[in-house]
Amino acid sequence: MLQLNTANLYKVLQDFYTLTDIRIVIFDAEFRELLAYPREREHFCHMLRKTPEGEAGCFVSDKSGCLKCAKNRQPVIYKCHAGLTEAVAPIMDKDGVLAYVMFGQIILKENCEETRSNIKRRYPELAREADNIPVKSQRELSAAATVLQAITAYVITNRWVVPNQSAFIREIDRYVEEHLSENITVRDICVAFRIGRTRLYELSADYLGCGLAEYIRRQRIVHAQRMLTVTDMSVTDIAFATGFGDYNHFSRIFKQIAGMSAREYRKKQ
Repeated sequence: MLQLNTANLYKVLQDFYTLTDIRIVIFDAEFRELLAYPREREHFCHMLRKTPEGEAGCFVSDKSGCLKCAKNRQPVIYKCHAGLTEAVAPIMDKDGVLAYVMFGQIILKENCEETRSNIKRRYPELAREADNIPVKSQRELSAAATVLQAITAYVITNRWVVPNQSAFIREIDRYVEEHLSENITVRDICVAFRIGRTRLYELSADYLGCGLAEYIRRQRIVHAQRMLTVTDMSVTDIAFATGFGDYNHFSRIFKQIAGMSAREYRKKQ
């Protein structure tokens, strides 16, 4: 659900790498990689991710780090499942996390030999690649983390990462369809989209053309119209299948939106 100023973001990532020689990545709120510099992962990580176990371990590490920094609302430094050091910071507006920016994967100079030995023992087939993992001091790591936090503020101030209108509508539609028969609450959507209530209302007002509750009702009726057209389900069953717990309420809303009763609508198809 994001709109990115890709050119400016990529330049910032490139500059960070030039200063630090550490790979840097932007993830969306679902922990999917959006941009990175360099694009290619460190060879050790690239090879590790070729196995299902390695890929799963890396995803869990990324997700865990992102969730922790979102909870703390500040950068966190941690070790991934393979024992490499990473740092991640949240890109946030006033209502919640939009994305994450992460750098890694490095070995700390202060315990370099121990870390390399552990990695080679766990992944003997990647021993050669382990020798090429970047090494940074604790001081360099802390400085890079400070720059990382400054980047997040700069990105938000310049609106280089903002919610995307069409993507927001698609995500709302998808969520309604997946939970069509359920009672959908604002809290449910906030949790699913990882945004605050105020921000959700603002996005709804800006992009949906009506209130969120009204939009959800309309989408329920759109699905009801489709069911009336392509299925033999009774109107009562359709009412419950589209999330209306009361048939009379469904009938009233359907007529209000469609301009006719559900039975009249079916006859016209």
